[in-house]
Amino acid sequence: MSAIRFFDKNERQVPPKRADIVGITLSGAKNNQFGRQEIRFHHKSADKLICPVRGARWVLKGAAFFGRWPDDPALSTHAGGITSESISVTIKAAAAQCGLDPGRFSTHSVRIGGATSLLNSGADRLVIKLLGRWLSNAFEDYPVLSAKGSANLARQMC
Repeated sequence: MSAIRFFDKNERQVPPKRADIVGITLSGAKNNQFGRQEIRFHHKSADKLICPVRGARWVLKGAAFFGRWPDDPALSTHAGGITSESISVTIKAAAAQCGLDPGRFSTHSVRIGGATSLLNSGADRLVIKLLGRWLSNAFEDYPVLSAKGSANLARQMC
């Protein structure tokens, strides 16, 4: 849980309840060959379902409920960290519950969905690449242009 820190708008560390920003320290990943730590900052949103600050607070509450130690991974069980396989099973089950083909979904779907959403919101490609920890420009092959993403294109051509 020590990898999750909360900040106000002036980037001062504050208690979770007063936070406008959450900083999550990431260390280790298959695309991080040198093991360097990276911090991702996410700002509070008005969406109660996907607000990253609210989500991080719930992760900490859950970790406290399950008796996790401060140096434990935030998303872990008593048997260890949560595996990508267990995440994949959960994603596929959710897809099936929604009447979708679970074979079309995986842990990569979260990265692709994030890249697509950011692209359609007008985010800079470099920001998408850095935020998603993409080592190459492969992320550009995945996003789907939505109606929202193309809403102002005609106006920009004039």
